[in-house]
Amino acid sequence: MGSRNIIWMMFYVSLTPFLIIRGTLAKKQSDHDPCSLDKFLHDYAQKVVKLPCTGTLYNISLHSNYSGLEISYVQIETTNIWARGINYSLIHIPPKTRIRPSVKRLDIVFHNLGNLSSYYYSLPNHRFLTPVIGFTTYSADRNTPANRSSIQKLKLEGNNKILVRFQSISLKKGEKLTKRCVRFRPNGNIVFSNVTSSNLCHVRGQGHFAIVDRRSTSFWKKQTNKWWAIGIGVGIGLLFMGILVGILLCNCARKKKVKSMQLQSKRSEALDSVWVGRSKMPTAGGIRTQPILENDYLP
Repeated sequence: MGSRNIIWMMFYVSLTPFLIIRGTLAKKQSDHDPCSLDKFLHDYAQKVVKLPCTGTLYNISLHSNYSGLEISYVQIETTNIWARGINYSLIHIPPKTRIRPSVKRLDIVFHNLGNLSSYYYSLPNHRFLTPVIGFTTYSADRNTPANRSSIQKLKLEGNNKILVRFQSISLKKGEKLTKRCVRFRPNGNIVFSNVTSSNLCHVRGQGHFAIVDRRSTSFWKKQTNKWWAIGIGVGIGLLFMGILVGILLCNCARKKKVKSMQLQSKRSEALDSVWVGRSKMPTAGGIRTQPILENDYLP
């Protein structure tokens, strides 16, 4: 194998980890898209509950790929939402809530992402103190052209707000938190609000919600130092790999040269050798052409 082929082979080998990482990131982004997840959960709920009873909340079990994620599904008339509101799961929608565009019935899917929260939602410089929970609404009218797919808007009258209730947050001894409510809207925008003493968030509109804590500067310094250490380690590893490749290429070139010299020596006439002092030198065993004097006369 020539040195040029070895260089190209090492080049492709060095590119392999980057191609794998790129493919993994692309797959991760496609697999962990919140909008795709919402649509999938709604379609799955409809397949499981084919003929839902109006006003009945159904807790739906998911397969093992979504372990830790919980969903509930209810179909309700919008007149009931206006008159009494909704108090299912951990979310309370107050009365006098209008649906835009106007429909007679509404599909509501409640989500609790559990330990999969960070896979579908990320917030720079913050950490999740609670799982991400939320809900999405869809038209349930059969005569709606885009029913089962288009997300509807909730219009809250006056000062009414949706209440999102979270379970208690466990704190370490001496730990101080800066708790904030965060709302991930369906269009991708993020809205912050204050947290009440009972771990309640008051929001205006549907989406997904969580309580987060802003990470301190020291934490990010530790993370930066960690990545610097990883980068230095990777750099040293690549340096040693480069040195090893250089040594291999030099050895291959030297072996190729020696092999060429051996082939050349086999094609040449073999010569005897003689020791002159401490040096071994080639010598001819005989003379092919005998010398002929130009003139045999000797004075």
